[in-house]
Amino acid sequence: MDMKRTRKVIITVMLFGFISLIGCKPQSDLETSAPFSIEEKVYFYWVGGKQGTEGTTIRIEGSTTSLNLSFSKIYFQNQEYVVVPNYRGEYFVLEGTQASFRKPEQVLSGNKYEEYGNQPPQIEKKIPFDLKDDEAIILYSVSGREGYHKVSNIKQLEKVYRP
Repeated sequence: MDMKRTRKVIITVMLFGFISLIGCKPQSDLETSAPFSIEEKVYFYWVGGKQGTEGTTIRIEGSTTSLNLSFSKIYFQNQEYVVVPNYRGEYFVLEGTQASFRKPEQVLSGNKYEEYGNQPPQIEKKIPFDLKDDEAIILYSVSGREGYHKVSNIKQLEKVYRP
């Protein structure tokens, strides 16, 4: 009986170890050479016309000779940007925007009835990479095979005020 219990514990520990190893993509797996080249990389913060509307836009321009290249996401400043690439011949433009709305004020009171209607805080979703503020990861695929490419030294433009 004791041998069966020990065996189950060992199998359970090995299973959890295996799951934790495949859970996150290590940065060492990032490709330093990609089937495209980056020519311009910028981002800017913006403020919208409606009160409390603001966000970030990242724009990456480049070129490629691969016909089977597609882009799906950019990871930047702890956010995941879904991108729809714009192709013009061998040139492409990736642009992703994250918008947020200012959260309403929380009512703090000793009376629980006055606090009714407060929303619980949102837990930020963590991206699977540790990046500096001027770094991004581009998720791309060539003929169905996914790859990750790290982009550094992304230039910050001035804040844009939209009507």
